[in-house]
Amino acid sequence: MNHFYASGGNLLASTYCSLCSQTYIFISTDDGSTWKLDTTFHVDNHFDNGYLTNGIYLPAPITFINDGNYLFAGIGQVYKGDIYRSTDRGVTWSDKGITWAETDSNSEDINCFCELNGNIFAGTDDGVFVSTDHGITWDPANVGIPKPTFYYHVPVSGLVVKGNSVFASTWGSGIFRSTDDGATWTLANTTNYSFEALATVGSDVFAVAFNDQGKPSTGGVFISKDNGETWQHADADLPDHRVGIICASGPYLFAGTETAIFVSTDLGSIWTDISNGAPFSGATTALWTNGAYLFANSWGGVWRYPLFLLPAFTRNLKIEKLPK
Repeated sequence: MNHFYASGGNLLASTYCSLCSQTYIFISTDDGSTWKLDTTFHVDNHFDNGYLTNGIYLPAPITFINDGNYLFAGIGQVYKGDIYRSTDRGVTWSDKGITWAETDSNSEDINCFCELNGNIFAGTDDGVFVSTDHGITWDPANVGIPKPTFYYHVPVSGLVVKGNSVFASTWGSGIFRSTDDGATWTLANTTNYSFEALATVGSDVFAVAFNDQGKPSTGGVFISKDNGETWQHADADLPDHRVGIICASGPYLFAGTETAIFVSTDLGSIWTDISNGAPFSGATTALWTNGAYLFANSWGGVWRYPLFLLPAFTRNLKIEKLPK
């Protein structure tokens, strides 16, 4: 399991099998109590490089966004990155008409999305691409984002919108900000941490990083209260700085680590473990709220936590495991 998304009354979950290189989308119409395989969605994740014909390349994580007209699924870690589009909230999919402005799309693995002023931004392994026509065409939008190799810009791992600003986090090259719909970017964080994701609570922007081995200070949760000009740790009370994912719902900020799921109601000053015994072994890489539940993945399956329980932290309640 690698991503969740809510589209209308449907909850979507993307999965992949690293041994067989199969990628799937499952749909739930009852808040995750039951799941149905989306049989129309298929990713051919094999390649022919002249040496190995039809060899397995990599599993293909999927991320989603809805621009109000279409639901999009972005494919990551594949031989040829692609974006699929659905007009019926994920029941059927098509990639017809989706074209890239650059001829070489090998590096355009899709890691994340965001939307601002009708424009859809895609964070890829070659920087940022933007579509102004509901996903028909995609153009590179990387002015100000470094290009350390002859071919590719730095990979973008997270995107988030705050007001009229778009923030893009990268693996090892800091956090960038655009105030002109992606036309130009400026460096908003100079640290070389492995940033994984971004979120906003009110006027504050949060970024999370998975700490380097033996270097706890390089990981955790970071906050900017001045639109990215300065950043500080917001994790003094967080026992595990190996943070792989973050999401927000109203005043609540959720962080997933290798060991547990934590929530903060005071912008990261105090964190509370709400795992309550759920076996979150391995890094949690997907968190999502649909207004009723917080959904989380782990090696133990898919889990959900009722959001109405959040104010009552003293109640001894366990996360409920969903049926397979």
